[in-house]
Amino acid sequence: MTAPQTPSFPSLTTRTTILIAGQDQQVRLDVTSALTASAAVFATIGAVRMVFTDLAVARGLVTVLRRPASDGVTTVLPEQFLLRPDRFAPGEHLVTVNWSTVPQSKITPGGAFDPQRRRHIHWVDVEAGPLVFRFFDRAGHRAFTAEIARTVQVARSVLLPTDDKALALDGRR
Repeated sequence: MTAPQTPSFPSLTTRTTILIAGQDQQVRLDVTSALTASAAVFATIGAVRMVFTDLAVARGLVTVLRRPASDGVTTVLPEQFLLRPDRFAPGEHLVTVNWSTVPQSKITPGGAFDPQRRRHIHWVDVEAGPLVFRFFDRAGHRAFTAEIARTVQVARSVLLPTDDKALALDGRR
């Protein structure tokens, strides 16, 4: 008789790129089970939904997304990108990321000649876990990080502190 096999799944199966340009950034925030052990904050950007159950993780992601500005990497970007990047259709939900830990991150400036637009386009990629946040301008970066920072404010008011959550999950509360 052989020992039972535990299936192994890759920890990262895909990358989804979120294209961000312009100061009109909107992140939809939803909450479920506020002030309970199963509380969660959902941040939806176009076709991507992010789930936060830990305030520290939400703060960590905001810190990761602010790094390009603090590191001076966004200086290669125009203040306002005049052409809108193609996006997913509104309301089309394709990807859900459940942030259980602060993701490993990497910042990569990029650029390429776009023959359709007949110009060189610059961008900054912020890789965070399975998501790549691609910023085309400084206005979009400022607006998007401000919107994501709202997630921390909401999480602070609806998620239980880690110690209280542990007590509630243990049934001692």
